[in-house]
Amino acid sequence: MSSIRQYTGGSVACNGYLVEGTEGNYIAIDAPEGMAAWVQRTLPPGGKLTHLLLTHQHFDHVQDAALLQKCTGCRIVAQAAYSPLLTLETAAAAWGIPPVPPFRTDDVLGNHSGVATWAGMEWKYYSIPGHATDGAAYYWEAEEALFVGDILFAGSVGRTDFPGGSMAQLVRGIRSHLLPLPPSTAVYSGHGPATFIGEEQLNNPYIC
Repeated sequence: MSSIRQYTGGSVACNGYLVEGTEGNYIAIDAPEGMAAWVQRTLPPGGKLTHLLLTHQHFDHVQDAALLQKCTGCRIVAQAAYSPLLTLETAAAAWGIPPVPPFRTDDVLGNHSGVATWAGMEWKYYSIPGHATDGAAYYWEAEEALFVGDILFAGSVGRTDFPGGSMAQLVRGIRSHLLPLPPSTAVYSGHGPATFIGEEQLNNPYIC
C-alpha cells in the first residue's frame, strides 16, 4: 500500500512504519534504531510527523523514539508512560545492547482500548498484553491495515517469557480483538513479513 512505508533496523531487525494521513500529516508506528534518520529522509517537503504510536516499549521498538521526538516534535502515544522496566534495560544490557534514551510519553492510553484520530485518520486501538504488559495494536479501519508490534506474526505469536508475559493473556487478546476483523485486513508486524487476518484465522497454530 503506497500510503504505508516500512523501515527495518536495529540489532534484531525490527519493523517501523510510516503512514500518510491527510493534509501532509503522517504518523509513525514504533521507532527501531535508525528510524529517525529514515523518517527525515522519507517525509516529503512540507510533510509533518504528528504522532509516534508505540505498540510496546521493548528496547528494539523504541531505540529511536527520543530522537524521532526531538527531530520532528511528534507526540508519542503508548499504553503506559516511559519506563526502563518496560524497555527491558537489564536484559538488553546483558545482551550488550545500548540503553534506550528516555523519551516523553505525551498521550498515555492507560491499558485501554478505544478510538482516536491521529493525522486526520480514525484509528481503533486495542490493549493486548501478554508479550508485553503495555502491548497495543492499532487498526486503520478505512484501509483495513492493522499494526500489531510483536503481538501477532505470520504463523506465530509473540514470545511470552519476558517479565509480565502470559501466553493465555496474549491469545485471549488476539482472539477477542484481532481475529474478528475482516479476513482481508493486512497485518503489519514488528518483525518479519506482513500477513492477513484471514490467513492467520486459518493457519496460525497458536490461535486457530
